[in-house]
Amino acid sequence: MTRWGLWLEPTQPVARLCSLARLAEGLGAEACFVADEGTERDVYVALTAIVHETERLVVAPAITNPFSRHPVTTAAAIATLAEMAPGRVWHGLGVGGSRVLDPLGLTPERPYTALRETYELNRRLLRGEAVGPAALPWFDGDVPVAIAGRGPRVQALAAAEADWVILSGKALTQIPEAAGRIRAGGSAGVIWSAYLAYDDVERARALRHFSYMALDAPPDIREAAGLDDDMAAAVKAAMLRGDLDAAAALLPPSLVEHYAVAGTPEECVATIGGLSDHFDLFMLPLNDEAAAEAHIEASAEILGQAESGMAE
Repeated sequence: MTRWGLWLEPTQPVARLCSLARLAEGLGAEACFVADEGTERDVYVALTAIVHETERLVVAPAITNPFSRHPVTTAAAIATLAEMAPGRVWHGLGVGGSRVLDPLGLTPERPYTALRETYELNRRLLRGEAVGPAALPWFDGDVPVAIAGRGPRVQALAAAEADWVILSGKALTQIPEAAGRIRAGGSAGVIWSAYLAYDDVERARALRHFSYMALDAPPDIREAAGLDDDMAAAVKAAMLRGDLDAAAALLPPSLVEHYAVAGTPEECVATIGGLSDHFDLFMLPLNDEAAAEAHIEASAEILGQAESGMAE
């Protein structure tokens, strides 16, 4: 069985996030990540509730950044969670994005440098070291760290230093090469997050969330999908005004094939099985779907059948 977890956007009440986490745990999920998006439900409040409402799920912010909270405060929050649930907490770091930073009026310079410094500071504090005047003398333990990022410097840092590297927003054709590069650079495990689009409804839902991917896609993927500069500008305008349905209407449906695990349920099983040598944990992203419970159940069935060697 493919190891998997649930990646939640806190766009729903915390009580429902807990309910979804419990459902996923009962279906075999090992982890529950919660996004840190600033103006949505607070990530640490949600993670605390999920820890209390589940029995064994590993929880993590996915991902937090160096800017919206002071890095020392972030380390203290992670340590508090780990004190509450020993062995069930990971840390998740990345450079952040416009969705979390723009509402805070933040336009950071040198984001990679800030990420590297935050990682090093957090790692040392969580291992019981003092960093200048900062220390967490009440915390006795260590916390695995996952780093997410598309850029080569971030992925190289994560591969060499972190426990996990999160691959998100990657075209399926890029997964083997990216995983190979990560594994050659260190001992970090690979977490792959991708939408499951096993029917027309899920294809449409996935396409709504690909507007930001479409703008950042490599030139060859954009060309193959028929996404020219004028279309990209229109997608960006719709995305910035918060109209994901309008953005999706402008996007080529073929993006789903590039970025999501798409097809019939049987084809999704084969795709995940065929890539299973290139990741260690699959994360199922879940946004504000009205039918979230049914999607988790259908996805768990697919992931339960996707084993190494199933696809030829």
